[in-house]
Amino acid sequence: MDEAKLKEVPKRPEITAGMKLAAAKEVLKSLGIDEGEEDIAKRYHYGMDGYHLARELEICGWDMDMQTAEELDCMGVIVDRLYREAEREWAEKNNIQPKLAIGTVIKRGVIAGVYKHGVARYEVKEHGCQRDGRFLLIKFEDAEVGR
Repeated sequence: MDEAKLKEVPKRPEITAGMKLAAAKEVLKSLGIDEGEEDIAKRYHYGMDGYHLARELEICGWDMDMQTAEELDCMGVIVDRLYREAEREWAEKNNIQPKLAIGTVIKRGVIAGVYKHGVARYEVKEHGCQRDGRFLLIKFEDAEVGR
């Protein structure tokens, strides 16, 4: 058997339609509404706020008010939580470990550490950055050695 295939790690998960659908169900439940999650999931895109999502839903016939728009603001938080859970599960299942040592020079800067509040990301001090406590967060798989 090819050794390269044995060491091949599945790609980091992405935000899925299923995550958006689950988030939409959660939002609708908080509003006391039993249906419509497909409409919300279809129109939501990552980074969209509740106001803009409410406007999109109005276009397709939903009756919106401020309370609903404010609840729709929670879509991003819920989708983000579901995504972080999927990332954590992926990292644990595949025993994802940093491949580069602290101090390694990569194209975006110098690896200063492993980010403790996320999954499989380096804290990178950007080339020329003089600000204390400022780091780029680079996914392990996106860190390219070299300047």
